Amino acid sequence: MPVYGTYSRRRPATESEVEIRAKVAYQRWVMYGTISFITVSLLVFANKYADGRVPGMELGSPLPEPNLNAEKDEGHPPTIYHGSPPGAWANTTRDEPMQDIKWGIAGLGRIAHEFAVALHVSGASIQAVAAGSLPRKQARSVVFADQFGVDLHHAYDSYEKLVKDTEVDIIYIATTNNLHHKVALLAISHGKHVLVEKPTAMNSREVEEMTEAARKKGVFFASNYWNSAFPAVRFAREAIRQGKIGEIVQVTGDMGFQAVTNYQDRWLSAELGGGGLMDMGCYLLHFLVMMTNEQKGVNVSAKIDIDNAIGRLDPNTKVDLDTSYTAEYNGVVGRFGTSIIRASPFTVQIMGTQGMITIESPANCPTEASLVAFWDASRTSFMPYPCCVQPLAESRDFSEDLPPYPRQF
Repeated sequence: MPVYGTYSRRRPATESEVEIRAKVAYQRWVMYGTISFITVSLLVFANKYADGRVPGMELGSPLPEPNLNAEKDEGHPPTIYHGSPPGAWANTTRDEPMQDIKWGIAGLGRIAHEFAVALHVSGASIQAVAAGSLPRKQARSVVFADQFGVDLHHAYDSYEKLVKDTEVDIIYIATTNNLHHKVALLAISHGKHVLVEKPTAMNSREVEEMTEAARKKGVFFASNYWNSAFPAVRFAREAIRQGKIGEIVQVTGDMGFQAVTNYQDRWLSAELGGGGLMDMGCYLLHFLVMMTNEQKGVNVSAKIDIDNAIGRLDPNTKVDLDTSYTAEYNGVVGRFGTSIIRASPFTVQIMGTQGMITIESPANCPTEASLVAFWDASRTSFMPYPCCVQPLAESRDFSEDLPPYPRQF
């Protein structure tokens, strides 16, 4: 009997064995070819759909709901399909009221660039932009405005000038974390609606002040957790609403990456709100709250309790480098890990009394989710879509010559 790790010679195969192996190999390649053909066809369909070239499924048309109740007695597992492309542009066209909303963007880094692409795809209007915290502010603002067709008279070198622009309806805040609170209050005080990039602020006190100011002023205020809008996550939320995995008991997840060791960058700066918890931990807590809230009878105003946090801190700045922690929300336990110094599976699991849903990697912008029902050991997979909007956006007329984010800044 061969032992693992050793090599043993086999006897020559007989003619019947060779024939069987050849047949199996042929069947395997037929299967691979079929899967490849289906995959390519789906990607072509997704691109045509995103470009509005699928009859009856133009952007803005009613979206088919996930077929979670498909019959299982027809010899095949239920097929889950959803017609929505990813990102903020799922339900809009250039002819819809989204065009009437005039956006201002505060903070013009990489995230703002990606958000601006999504606004263009949705047909929204970017009215004004402002770089207000780093050197060469005016130059940065002009380059960004020129990229996205913004009138250069609305390319500002301060956030104060942006919020005073009377033609701006809502301001998207994509500054470093430490400025979210200040810029949001500034925008709200001038009657602007606000969408702030995650994490909402540096601490709960700042969040309370921001929400209270918006409430008093009567303006819209929200955090930009884009993961909730992806079709794979919408599939998971719908499955939970329909009770497909029973009562949620636990949510687990891990998100991490290896950041460049640069103490001038925000990753390792406590003053700028760096660290894995602020950057990725907020996603995991958002998953805990979002999925738990899909259940009936949940107290949506309940607080999250975080405990048992252990990990490593940077010796110089004391920013969290790698952390494991538990959380609790409405009786559902969360077990999470975040890091800026290691690899990660970047997945999230929602475990219930009758099944489990896995949000596949990368869970913050997922292309796929799967559901396993424990009562019959069935598995349902959600069809993948391209993760990022940039490849699809580049196929549209408005962005054929859209340059990448200007690294010189």
